[in-house]
Order: sequence, then structure tokens, then C-alpha cells
Amino acid sequence: MIQRGKCRSPLYHRLLLSLILSISASLLLITITNQHQNPFLSITETNNIADRTVLFIRTAQNCQSRLKYLLESWIPKDLSKQSNIYLITDKILNSANVTIFNSFRNVIETNCPSTHDGFDLCCKTAHEFDAYYSLTKINSNVEWMCRFDDDQYVNVDNLYKYLSQMNSSKPYYIGRTSINKRLTTPKDNRTYTFATYGAGVCYSHTLLKQLRPHVHVNVLPRRCVNRSLSDDVYMGYLIELIVNVSLTPVNDLLHSHLEILDKSFRRYSLNDLARMITFGFAWDRYTLDWLPIIHHLIEFTKQDQYEAADHLWFFLRNYEKEHPQNLTNKYDQSCTSYERLRNKTLLLKNKTTIKKTTKKIIK
Repeated sequence: MIQRGKCRSPLYHRLLLSLILSISASLLLITITNQHQNPFLSITETNNIADRTVLFIRTAQNCQSRLKYLLESWIPKDLSKQSNIYLITDKILNSANVTIFNSFRNVIETNCPSTHDGFDLCCKTAHEFDAYYSLTKINSNVEWMCRFDDDQYVNVDNLYKYLSQMNSSKPYYIGRTSINKRLTTPKDNRTYTFATYGAGVCYSHTLLKQLRPHVHVNVLPRRCVNRSLSDDVYMGYLIELIVNVSLTPVNDLLHSHLEILDKSFRRYSLNDLARMITFGFAWDRYTLDWLPIIHHLIEFTKQDQYEAADHLWFFLRNYEKEHPQNLTNKYDQSCTSYERLRNKTLLLKNKTTIKKTTKKIIK
């Protein structure tokens, strides 16, 4: 069973001390009930943009310890406030998983394979679309579908503010451009770009209608594999070259775990941080206990507590600058599949080193 609050990193304790010195804060303990409702009866018809937007968060059985950080930050613990939030996972295996999932109102178990291979990712992507289409059968009021990963911070207020300025009756594919150069198809040399799923992606309901024949659970994973593309790359190919809709890039507001250390939090001003929509937490630089810390910082700005925010922001930037050894060459301990991947990579490196050394000795 997952225990909350028992193990905290040194960074957390130092930041907690900094906060105590900066302000007097009161915590509201929210009592929640652990009863799941029918996941396809949550969205209600309203003029509120939040109730016209469905949010999918992808996780996996190997990474489910990440979920506590989402509940400690941007996802409300009050189940009544999670009506438009849907958790997509492969499997729920044990009592610890069941306990953490009871903190989420809407959980969809896909039974997709649990590895991080292309087929598995595309399988979950197809189930995200399938869940959206199921929702629209009972509520045609849903205008936007946005999907995120379980290692992301999402400023939902900024997300809704941005979407409220967009016309969902037009086919919108919104995200962060993954790479600067356009990709080329091998047969006919057509080019396309794609939005990295690691920064979050939103689709308008008009585009989703056009995508429906192409993203069925029996179609999308197979076509991903046939083209040897990951899920987000394949979506870019599909949307630009098949559906003929261009990406709407929002590179200044959406940020993924792929951004290098030089482009980390240290480069941003407090105002930048307050207006962004997403942040990705790179497993080799930022452990996920940074996620609730960033959330507290953003909440201070929303509450006009700028002095406290400035103190915490100053501490964060200096900590990162003065402790570079704590932010590199790590692996994501909240995700066991990454640990296995890292061990496999280290083993291959060791074998390569041994081979090179052996060749030198022979020479």
C-alpha cells in the first residue's frame, strides 16, 4: 500500500523550510470518497469550457507510483472536481494499485501490453480516442479532447483560457512541435511535422470527427507498426498527410521532458512560469517530487502571493544551479520500466567498452 508523506527527498525538506520562512500557509484537508462512477456519465452539458473539454492522462502499471504526485499537485483530490479527467492505463494488478486508483473518479483499463514499445503506446492512444467517442454518444457538448502523460504538470486554468479563445468548429491539432525539421515519407518524399505527446496535445471535435475512421482500436496500432512510427509521430503523419490539417504550434506554452538542461526552469521568469500550460519532468534531471513544488509556486501567483512565489522561485533556480550533480545521470525511479531500460543500456555500454578494451590489448 502506498504511504503518503513518509519518504521525502532532501530537496523537499529544504523547500518546506524555505516556505515556512517565507509565509504562513494553511492547508485544507479535503475528504474524498473512494467510489468510482460510470466514467462515461461524468461530463455535463454547460457553457463552462472545462465541462466541454475532456482530459486524458496516460499511465502504465510500471509507472503508477507517479500518480500520487499528480494528486499532490494539479489534479484535485475531491472526486466531484474530476468529472472531465480520465486516467488511461494498461492494467490494474494489485491492492496498492487499486488504492491509488480509488483516488481517481474515472479510470479506463485498456489491457494494452505494458511495455513502452510502439504498438503498446499506439494501443493506448487508440483507446483514448475510443473513450472520447464513447463520451460523445451521450453528450454532444464535448468540444475538445486533450491528452497528457503522467509525468506532466498541467495548469488547467491556462489550458481552459487558451481553448476558450479557439473555435472548436474548425479542425485544430494543437501541440508543441517536437523537432525543428519536417519528416519525410520514404516513398513519395512528402513532408510533415508532429506534436510531441510529452508536452500535451489537444484536438477539436471537428478534427476528431475526421479522424474517427483512422483511429479505431483495431486500426491505429497496426498502422503505427506498419510505418514503424511512435504514436505521436504517426498522429502527425495521419493528420497532416491523410486528413490534411496542419499543426497549430504552441511552443511557448507547452513544454515536454525532452527539453535539455540548458532550457530548464532556470531560463524562465516567474511570469513565464505562471502563463505556461504544461511542464514535462525529465526522468534524468527532475524527479517528480518537483511537481507539487512547482504547483505550489503557481498557486502562489494565482493568489497574488508574489513575495512567497519570488522566494520559492529564487530557491529553485539557485538549487538547480548549485547542485547540477543532483539533476543529471538519473533514471525515473517512479517508473520501473525505465529502470530496466537504464540497466539494459548500461549493460550494452559495458559490453561495448569491454570489446574496445579487448581490441586494444590484442593490437
